[in-house]
Amino acid sequence: MIQPRGPRDVLRLTWWMIRHEQRSLLIATAVCLVTLPVHDTIAAVLLPEDLLQVLGFLLAFFLGFRFSQAYNRWWEARVLWGALVNESRNWRDLLTTVLPRRSSFAIRQRLLQLEVLLVWCVNASLRTRDGRIGSLPSAVQGLAESLRIQDPSVQLVLQAMARHQRELVEQQQLNSIERADLIHVQQELTRAIGGLERIRSQPLPASSTFCIRALTWVYGYLVFLKMDALGLLSAAVVGWLAFLTLLMAERIGMFLENPFRDPRFALPLDRICQLITANLLGDDHPLAQHQRNHPGPVVT
Repeated sequence: MIQPRGPRDVLRLTWWMIRHEQRSLLIATAVCLVTLPVHDTIAAVLLPEDLLQVLGFLLAFFLGFRFSQAYNRWWEARVLWGALVNESRNWRDLLTTVLPRRSSFAIRQRLLQLEVLLVWCVNASLRTRDGRIGSLPSAVQGLAESLRIQDPSVQLVLQAMARHQRELVEQQQLNSIERADLIHVQQELTRAIGGLERIRSQPLPASSTFCIRALTWVYGYLVFLKMDALGLLSAAVVGWLAFLTLLMAERIGMFLENPFRDPRFALPLDRICQLITANLLGDDHPLAQHQRNHPGPVVT
């Protein structure tokens, strides 16, 4: 989850949220200011005795549901990336077992490089809405060119891995049991990638998002009216701040729904790929040291 490093990072994250949601916050502020002259009339119409309590209960229920579902998506994505890490290590160890001869070192190294290229392609594809890879880091593109893959994609790399296994069988460097073990690892990789793609391409229903958003606006405004009805300027300011805080809290749930895009709320995809690269190709490989400059003060 989000782990600010210190008070300065908390302030920077808060400022980013305010800037990102400035339109909604300005509209909410304008609504509060415009209705101040007639707040008594509006309060008499919109604030029956039990309405605020009922709406508060409903908002708490729906916001809790949304945050729960968003966190479940985030956590499932983390588990699937953990599976990619584990299966990548299994791929390395299995290749070391079934291709122990010096003459097969180049083949083993190529298969390891394909696995590293695969996880970086998965990383890039998850950051876009349609799964297309827009651009890759130069080091990743260089690795793809060294493997003679001009326009790397997840499916192309998986197919290249399958072709190399078939060639090893044809060259009688793999027996049926060893081939089955390699196929099993690749199937697990494919299963994890499919789960990640499902999370990317299937967000929570827009209807539920709209309903929760509308309920947040209505309840936040009623809280402002309730506080303003006390007749104190300080109470009105507290109600206004509570209104804006509710809007910000609802938006955080939206950010958590997609654990891949925004670096402030997403999984640390680059660091996971760096770990896999170091495990398979060594700590001195350029991709094991690659740092992508993402904005944002927080780490996950």
